[in-house]
Amino acid sequence: MRGLPLRSIWQIVSEINLAEIQREIETPFHLLIAADAEGDALDAARHLSSDLADFVHPWITVTDSRGSGFLSHSTDIVPSANARRTTSSQQDPPVPNFALLVTSKPDLSQDLSSLQQALNAQSIPSLVVVVGRESGRPESAIARRGEQARIAVSDWSTQNVSKVAARLVDQLPASLRLPFARRLPPLRPHALNLLIQETSQVNASYSFTTGLGETVPGLNFVLGAGDAIVLTKNQLMMAYKIALVSGKSGSPQQLLGEIVGVLGGGFLFRQLARQMSGLIPVWGIVPKVAVSYAGTWAIGRTVMVWATEGQKITPELIRGHYREALGHGRQAARRIVESAPRPRLPSAGSKQLPSKKAVSSRLLRQVGKRIPRLPPRKS
Repeated sequence: MRGLPLRSIWQIVSEINLAEIQREIETPFHLLIAADAEGDALDAARHLSSDLADFVHPWITVTDSRGSGFLSHSTDIVPSANARRTTSSQQDPPVPNFALLVTSKPDLSQDLSSLQQALNAQSIPSLVVVVGRESGRPESAIARRGEQARIAVSDWSTQNVSKVAARLVDQLPASLRLPFARRLPPLRPHALNLLIQETSQVNASYSFTTGLGETVPGLNFVLGAGDAIVLTKNQLMMAYKIALVSGKSGSPQQLLGEIVGVLGGGFLFRQLARQMSGLIPVWGIVPKVAVSYAGTWAIGRTVMVWATEGQKITPELIRGHYREALGHGRQAARRIVESAPRPRLPSAGSKQLPSKKAVSSRLLRQVGKRIPRLPPRKS
């Protein structure tokens, strides 16, 4: 099957609500970071706000363990050194969407424990971060009663910031992962990897479902064309989200047009042609699912490298991502196929299921019947 023509790609783009995706990713949030010493909370806020740890994002509130002493920032991002303490006459900060409780001891202080209980009472998810010399103790990383999760790190080195950021993303509600990652760069790598994995899994599962449907005579071509549209739509939505989370700006149409240009229509069409290639039904399902996963993963990684690192996209780079993704795709395909419901075995005395050889012969006979016969040669 040939790849989708360019006009079909743009028709798919027109059906995607880009403005709604942008609104969701730009949704404001409120992250609360608390510690027994306000300076420890401020240190965590700086490292999670920027790769350079030189400011605190205005959507982060820093407080001591008693919940007082909130730091206020202007609507613009300002250096943390210019942060000022709120007074009782100032407006209270909004209810947080998530909270980080920073401690230097394996057991929370009484004030931090009380704050944890208050967060639980309001159903506000949280993460406990143990930082310092005692983080190496085995019990430091074990969540206590009433805690959703915790992590222990020795300091705020780049590697440890990445660990805390990844754990934070894992604990966030799914609807807030991308908004947090757009505003807080240290969270982006893990959030984008999750987005790519989830979209690849969705496309692989969809290909498996339609692959089963293609075993029904007459549906092969219809489902193949439908596959191309659905998979392309999911891939383009993923690519647009990656660009927004990475800090790209511009009108939705301009930004997605830039993405398609960066990927190169030729690669996109060839990749879709691979997904929809005439693989033999039933026995071709596993490779088809693997290719769907790998193609989506390769597109996601390619857009991520372009959006976050500004790297020029070349055919060699794309092929490298695709080769790397095929291993993940095969594993995903095996998981999907193995977890699918198995057909019931025939009961005693019932008609046995036909063998693979018998089904293959029957398929060949059906195909042969549709091939026009040549008129007999005249003697």
